[in-house]
Amino acid sequence: MLVPRSCLAKEFAQEGLPSSDFVALREMMMFTRHSLVLACALISGVSVQLFGANMRSFIESVRRKAPVVYVGSVKEVRELQRSKFDIKAKAFVHIKAVIRTPGSNPQQATVEYSSYDEKTPMLAGGPQYQLRPGVSVIVFANSFDTSIPPGYLLEGNRQELLQRVDALRDTLSKMSPDQLKVNEITENDRRVQMSLYEKLSASLGAAK
Repeated sequence: MLVPRSCLAKEFAQEGLPSSDFVALREMMMFTRHSLVLACALISGVSVQLFGANMRSFIESVRRKAPVVYVGSVKEVRELQRSKFDIKAKAFVHIKAVIRTPGSNPQQATVEYSSYDEKTPMLAGGPQYQLRPGVSVIVFANSFDTSIPPGYLLEGNRQELLQRVDALRDTLSKMSPDQLKVNEITENDRRVQMSLYEKLSASLGAAK
């Protein structure tokens, strides 16, 4: 049984997660109806392990803890390994702007990730991506040569990324103290992330 859309939206709103991430997660779950047996009442009342594992990738602390944040453009994608359950892929990214880094600012980065296609359906656990050369990305990661997860990735054109960043910033600004706890961040973390999203917006707005 598929979890009703209204229940998922309610859960995301209650936990202070952006609606854009709800859309991404809902699209992922559409491919896995046979594996989801969660009831709306359970989601509204207590933490469900499977759904909780999916949501864990979207909480604000994942982005707050990332020492590296950058905006880039995918130049090449290579398939590393394929099974009937999963595709391991690697994207080579040209870095356009480094927003957060503990050290140097390289011009290139790599991201290994889980993907899917018509022969290999989406996994219930996610997150998964279908990156293509030319697509723009915002990457929150442990380094400039990394795997996701852990981390967080946004993909799309410049306008789509601006909208996603605005949604993250707007959601963060409205989080209640309880929602901050659910997202495993503090008020100071909120200030740091709000500043980060302002820089991301400025970078994307200046891009041509």
